[in-house]
Amino acid sequence: MPSRDPAMFDFFAIGEALIDFISENIADSLAYTSVFNRFVGGQPANLTMTMALLGNQAAIATCLGQDGFGKYILQQLNLAGVHTEYVQFTTSAPTTLAVNTRHTITPSFAIYRGADALLQQDDDQLTAALHSQVVHTSAFALAREPARSVILRTLRSAHQQGNLVTLDPNYHPNNWPDTPDFVKTLQDVFQYVDVTKPSIEDCARLIGPGLALRHYARTFLGWGAKVVLITQGSNGVFLATSQGDQYHIHANPIQVVDVTGAGDAFWAGFLTACLGGASPLESARFGQVVAEFKLGTLGPIAHLPTRASLSTLAQAVQYSPTTE
Repeated sequence: MPSRDPAMFDFFAIGEALIDFISENIADSLAYTSVFNRFVGGQPANLTMTMALLGNQAAIATCLGQDGFGKYILQQLNLAGVHTEYVQFTTSAPTTLAVNTRHTITPSFAIYRGADALLQQDDDQLTAALHSQVVHTSAFALAREPARSVILRTLRSAHQQGNLVTLDPNYHPNNWPDTPDFVKTLQDVFQYVDVTKPSIEDCARLIGPGLALRHYARTFLGWGAKVVLITQGSNGVFLATSQGDQYHIHANPIQVVDVTGAGDAFWAGFLTACLGGASPLESARFGQVVAEFKLGTLGPIAHLPTRASLSTLAQAVQYSPTTE
């Protein structure tokens, strides 16, 4: 895409773009799968593509391998309307791959880490982030150097300037082999973060299994986040804010085709509504509707209803205040 005034970006992601191989059959383990479909993946990439589909001016900074998979990702980002002038290529590692089972709850997966961790510092990239309304990254992206230092500098600068900074804490121990004190690392990042959206599985891995939702939310708020959204699949979303508000957003009963990327779809709906001036509660209801469209789709979302149609559906999403 041609270069443009970075001051016009609604959303700027910095982090992983990778290839997702998703099994054709539903299975609990990769041991029982043999045929896979190829899609663009990576939390920031999925989110950026859906933000663009929702009509936002969205850009991504990432690093791809100088290979066929990297070229495919760039092509798909461009087709989705994402601004890709901050995408880097390297010959030092292949494009990162993720192999996932297709599942209706939580997929089994294996990660083959490559080029995304080799993201380099770039002044134009930093300038673009600072001229964007939202700056976003993921725990996956923060797991390796040199990308971690590049991303930290970007988040710190964006926070100091007053941009909305968001973080998906998609932590998994397999992705952090060289960082024993991963909680301390993420706590240091959270001082720059305004909004975070852990899944219930992320909460269990980061904080401990079986704890109350309010305990998980208070932990993230204590680290520095202002808004915490805990996604729980068919159990809906728990929303907590630093102002003391707590809500349960109820999920609608739907037929689930593929859960991969549903959290990213929720993010896109939530942030799109936020950019339009909606409250965290109304934004979460909008996010729930977009997530449910993703749950009915195998692979990335290719198209969505109009924002007006989604807003109408969001008004029907049930919620309740909670003291949970």
